[in-house]
Amino acid sequence: MEKQKRGFKLSKVNWIFASIVIGISTLIFLKRDGINGFSIGYLFGSIVTSAIIPLFFALIVWLIKGRKEYSGTYTFNIVLTLMCFGMIKEIGSMSKEQSESVNSITKSVEEYKERINNEEDGLTAYKEHISNVDNGISKMIKNSTGNEQEVYINLQKFSNLNNSVMINWQKAYDSVLAPRILDYSVLNNQKEFDYQIGVLKYYRKQSESYKNHFENRKSIIIDLNKGIPENNQTLLGVMKGINKKDSIQKPVFKPFINSHISYGNNLIKIVEFLNLNSGKWEYENEELIFENSELETKYLELIDKITENENQVNKWTDELIKVM
Repeated sequence: MEKQKRGFKLSKVNWIFASIVIGISTLIFLKRDGINGFSIGYLFGSIVTSAIIPLFFALIVWLIKGRKEYSGTYTFNIVLTLMCFGMIKEIGSMSKEQSESVNSITKSVEEYKERINNEEDGLTAYKEHISNVDNGISKMIKNSTGNEQEVYINLQKFSNLNNSVMINWQKAYDSVLAPRILDYSVLNNQKEFDYQIGVLKYYRKQSESYKNHFENRKSIIIDLNKGIPENNQTLLGVMKGINKKDSIQKPVFKPFINSHISYGNNLIKIVEFLNLNSGKWEYENEELIFENSELETKYLELIDKITENENQVNKWTDELIKVM
């Protein structure tokens, strides 16, 4: 006896099962992404698109089976179950990649700190570090959607801005450390004085820019994410991490960068002093000789300040590395 043939429709079990899957997916998505027009629209779009697949297969099987009762409903549940397993596997894979990205960034920070402690080239070490960080964030962007993805995109923008400020400052500082700067044997013409004063003023300017950026970095990241709901879990996590680091780093960074600004100011003063008093001093046998004691006293006062600046720079650099 043939089974009764009916028109195609989903059973109560289909609807209940689908509702459970949709409900769980909705809770997971909205908890992570926050409730807003974008997330709700994205969610409904995903639900409608996903629902078509089991419905399509159920209809096909129902037709192939000669429109037999339950043939389509069983297929709907089976396909939906397989899709659930697929989504779980995908979420697990995405979470794993995100976790690996975070671990990679953390490892890169430790390696960067070690290289700085070993007095390797600071700029090269930093560029390699930021490349690792950028790759890590890019993977997190790839493995996220909606507002979560937007948060990571904005985090990458913030990171790129940090990198630009840091690299400009590091280059300026490296220029100051060049053997040519404050080499009395070459400070014998106006062109050289102008060059060295220009290098030192640029270093001071970049130090002030670095300080300004650091003091405003929290407001920068907030502004970048102004379109993201405040209750977005990813954003909350990012801001918590930034606030925590800021509270630890700020007490160290302020004296660190102020020591660099003071160092730049005093280096400028000593080169300008030597320029102003050209002809009243000479450099022979690696010794600076002034024509009177007043000039020598002024010079030694500036040297003492510069030496103290260098001690402070070294001290706070070591402290800053500890809280990176």
